[in-house]
Amino acid sequence: MTAKRRPDRRLLIPVLGIAVVLLLVLLRPVSLARPEAQSPTQDRWVGYYMVYRSLTENSFAQEWETYGDLKILNAKLQSDGRYSFTDLEGQALFFDFLPPTDPDDPYSATVAVQSDVAHMAHNMHITDNGNTETLSGTLYFGAPATPALGQQDYIWTACQVYQREDGSLYLTRGQSYGGGGFILKQETKYTSTLNGATTKDTLSVELRMEMIPRTMSCTFFQLDENGALLDQTTLTEAEALALTDGSCQLPLAEGTACILIRQDEEQDGTTYTTLTPQADGSFTGELWFLDQRGIGVPVSVQTSSE
Repeated sequence: MTAKRRPDRRLLIPVLGIAVVLLLVLLRPVSLARPEAQSPTQDRWVGYYMVYRSLTENSFAQEWETYGDLKILNAKLQSDGRYSFTDLEGQALFFDFLPPTDPDDPYSATVAVQSDVAHMAHNMHITDNGNTETLSGTLYFGAPATPALGQQDYIWTACQVYQREDGSLYLTRGQSYGGGGFILKQETKYTSTLNGATTKDTLSVELRMEMIPRTMSCTFFQLDENGALLDQTTLTEAEALALTDGSCQLPLAEGTACILIRQDEEQDGTTYTTLTPQADGSFTGELWFLDQRGIGVPVSVQTSSE
């Protein structure tokens, strides 16, 4: 008769010990992987937001948020598609990189621009090695309307605008400038990898700050081919700043060959410019006035048939 073999306890105890250890490991809570938090070092510089203020005015009294080692103001997208930075009033010149309209086609991404400057130009150069985006424009400004304050009492602050990977925008305090006109220019390069291919993109923004005199009124003289006066109209500074759409419509007198514009300036005398007819016989032009703070306000001049 063969006796039943008892299990060897010397083997059973270590096996039970390993099983308990494995069970504890499996039951231990495991923290799930979290997406990497965004940081300023990952964000893309996209341009400028210019703030004009007097030396006695604290335009930076807003509550700035802490983001990494920076103090920032987050942008808010408004109903008109433009961005604002709380109540900080300023003039913009920056890119807004929009996500692809087709998730499977990265080339369906588009680039928008927010601009409050004159002569804005946006150019893109596409190559296999990367894209170059350039943005430029001119910001006109001059003396404030307040008699007690002069140009030397105001400064510009060039706030830097950045865009996170999720598309949100924010700005940081930048460098302040006083005195007359100047030029801001910055170029930044970014490296990215898509489907194993590495590209180097370049962003360049140039902003020309140009001082202009305060125009008190503009008078339009419609002249025939012999220089005889056919009609005369005056647009005052108050009327120009009150235009809701920035457009000045002039009834066109029959026989007008050119329009002579006399700009009466506050301190620098009088300036004359001439408008010549377009191919369809109409006249168009652009004038610049200054608001109360001294920021340039464009007025589009167009003629209409009576």
